[in-house]
Parts: sequence; structure tokens; C-alpha cells
Amino acid sequence: MMQIINIGIDIEEVARIARLKKAALARVFTETELAYSLPKKNAAQHLAARFAAKEAIFKALPFDGVALKKIEIVKDKTGKPLAILHDARAKDIGLKISLSHTRKYAAAFAVSYRICRLKKCKK
Repeated sequence: MMQIINIGIDIEEVARIARLKKAALARVFTETELAYSLPKKNAAQHLAARFAAKEAIFKALPFDGVALKKIEIVKDKTGKPLAILHDARAKDIGLKISLSHTRKYAAAFAVSYRICRLKKCKK
């Protein structure tokens, strides 16, 4: 059982991410995200989608003060995008995300939800 907390959405211009230097990328993305995205032919599209996901998740969280690098976007074993939040406040919070991109834009949608350990969710 889960209880939806909030939603978030974001859209990013791929060209804006493509202009970032490696030092700037390293401040926002984890090593895992960079290792996945940079070897790709259209690396900026993949990074822009992950940046949009981080922003969408930031909007969906029930608390403030999470650094974008603490939000990590990876793939699950089936290839679907999976968000990992490296923050102790998120121990009972789950995230679902959807990513999409074209040559010019990347978009993401996020849903945060409370993970219910018993039959009832705490409010």
C-alpha cells in the first residue's frame, strides 16, 4: 500500500546541458550517471533527461534542502528509470519517475509516495 505525497514535472533544453563543462556536470551528476550518459552518442539528451528528473523529484519531495547530486537516476534491471534518494529523511518515501527526450528537449515526471509498512499509512 502506498500514499501519494506529491508530484513534480520539469522540462529542460538539451542545448543548455550540452554547454556545461565537465566540472559543472560533476557537481550535479553522480559518477554512475556520468558513466552511463557520457559515452552515449547523444550524451546531452541523456543528461538533460536526468537533470529534468532531479528537478521534478525536488518538486515532488515533502521536504526542502536536497542537493541535486543526492538524487540519483539509474536504470532498474528491466531498463526502466529508477530514482535513488541519498537522504536519511527519505527512508519511508518512494519515487516513481518517467523520462522522455527529443533532440531539443528532455522532460520528466515524478511521483513521491509514502511507503506503508503496515496496513495504514502514517499521515
